Amino acid sequence: MTATKDIEPASEWNDAASDDDFLDAVSERLTNEEKRVKAALELAKSVYVSCGRDQGAKELLSRFVAMMLAKKAGRRDDGRVLFVTGESGAGKTALVERILAGNATLAPIQRSYGLIQPVISHTLMGPSTLKFLGLNILKEAGYKITRKYEQGEVWDILPEQLHLRKILLIHIDETQHLLKLTESDRERDSIRKAIKGVMNYKPWPVSFVMSGMPGITALGKLDHQIERRSRHLHLPDVTLPEERILILNIVTAMCDAVGLGYRAITESDIPDRIAHVARYRYGRIAQVVLAGIEQAALRNATTLTRDHFAYAYIDHSQARGYDHMNPFLVDDWNRLEPGLFLIEDE
Repeated sequence: MTATKDIEPASEWNDAASDDDFLDAVSERLTNEEKRVKAALELAKSVYVSCGRDQGAKELLSRFVAMMLAKKAGRRDDGRVLFVTGESGAGKTALVERILAGNATLAPIQRSYGLIQPVISHTLMGPSTLKFLGLNILKEAGYKITRKYEQGEVWDILPEQLHLRKILLIHIDETQHLLKLTESDRERDSIRKAIKGVMNYKPWPVSFVMSGMPGITALGKLDHQIERRSRHLHLPDVTLPEERILILNIVTAMCDAVGLGYRAITESDIPDRIAHVARYRYGRIAQVVLAGIEQAALRNATTLTRDHFAYAYIDHSQARGYDHMNPFLVDDWNRLEPGLFLIEDE
């Protein structure tokens, strides 16, 4: 007979319980020490350090929206596409979310019959078919899927449903996943027709923001009209020493939020090592700093140090027992490959 003494009695959770309430209940099970570390991590995670690219992206979106709304002969005549590209860890998702949320023109509008959301977003979690993308856009728009649809049906009803819900802009994140399963000319032509159909729907043309790896710009080459109506924002890697101040700002802002000292880091070459480990990408730099702060919190330290980053590197790579491969432990860290030390399979 299976022992049941360690199983907690059924709780009062039901389908109406909110996610936050559930997570709060689970978090209550943490030890006091774990709660202290969690609190420090939440403070650090709340920090976002803006830089020149944020302002540039904000201004580009502003111009994009103005063009998107501009009428010809009394009506909007076509949709547009804004491509936001960058390597993995460049911070594309966070940047697009911030500029969309910060654009007052695209803010939700309250009406007597409910709230209108001019923008919807969908993230592709893996290789995706055109049908799957269309169905998920419909769901994000609030359309209830009640039966099975063929791919052509989905994209046939989509423009009208977007019109009914007054959706002006669709953000598709991780767009490269759409291209992985559409390598043939026929499949690519289906993408062209689907996107163009939404953009060219005369009663209500809809525009797109597509973010992902640099290769997603291939979508703009599928059709001359899509190419002409596209704008591009590429997020390059962080360059040193020109942008070293950005790393310093991230370190100081996150440490200030947690209440950690940081002079041992900012007055050394550790910021350069952080960038190297992060492959010189903005989003990853913040993640590396967060990992260092986690190690400091675990040790109840009052100052962030080089050792905390060394421990973090061991946790996030396979460098345990390979100190000569840890950029935070060796003097000639520049000789090491950027990124994490991972042992390749034989």
